[in-house]
Amino acid sequence: MTHAKLPQTGMAMIEALVASAVLGVGMMGAAQLAIQGLQTATDTRQRLLAHGLAVNAMECHQTALRADCPLNDQTTAQASTFTRRVELTPQAGVSLVDITVTVQWPGAARAGSAGSPSQLVLRSSRAAVPIWVGVSLP
Repeated sequence: MTHAKLPQTGMAMIEALVASAVLGVGMMGAAQLAIQGLQTATDTRQRLLAHGLAVNAMECHQTALRADCPLNDQTTAQASTFTRRVELTPQAGVSLVDITVTVQWPGAARAGSAGSPSQLVLRSSRAAVPIWVGVSLP
């Protein structure tokens, strides 16, 4: 007595389609993860450059008290234009000057949002009177 097997027509095709769909979803997730990583690396690199520009301006205005320290300027680095603005505000009643350094650069356009400008702000104070005033030399 032989049992005749019924042919399974179309089942292999359905299995292949389901496997392809699962593989496609996995590949899309991996691609999105890679894109997110690249965007984060770009944002971090731009923020690091902006921080360096802000620290340089802050040091120039805090320690040197030079007249050649720029208040407003633009720098282009790694295909991005960074705008640096320095505000010096004397405090009333005390011999301190508040220093605010703002660095702006065009932010990366992400999916679903427009590329809004990013900015970094550093604040500090310095003595309005130079340190050497009132100090006698030996």
